[in-house]
Amino acid sequence: MKVFQNVGVVAFLIGMGILCFFTPWTSTPAGSSAAHDSLGNAAIWSQRFATVAGARVDWGAFAILAGMVAFFAIVIAASAYFFRNKRGSEREDV
Repeated sequence: MKVFQNVGVVAFLIGMGILCFFTPWTSTPAGSSAAHDSLGNAAIWSQRFATVAGARVDWGAFAILAGMVAFFAIVIAASAYFFRNKRGSEREDV
């Protein structure tokens, strides 16, 4: 299980790091019932959309993407655990 945990945490951290650089932005003010206008992707701390009125990080889309990162981190960790080389007492020929 140590392989699963280590690979899962590393994959999740790498994915979240990438996601922080490509965060979705919207121009619809918070609490508005209007449809969201997607501005594009930029880093969370970016001033790229500073000239657009009401520009902010779309936290709903960010949460969905973070969930996808977590899902793929689990899939990558599970495949690393499944295809690992069995050593010591885990070997079948011992």
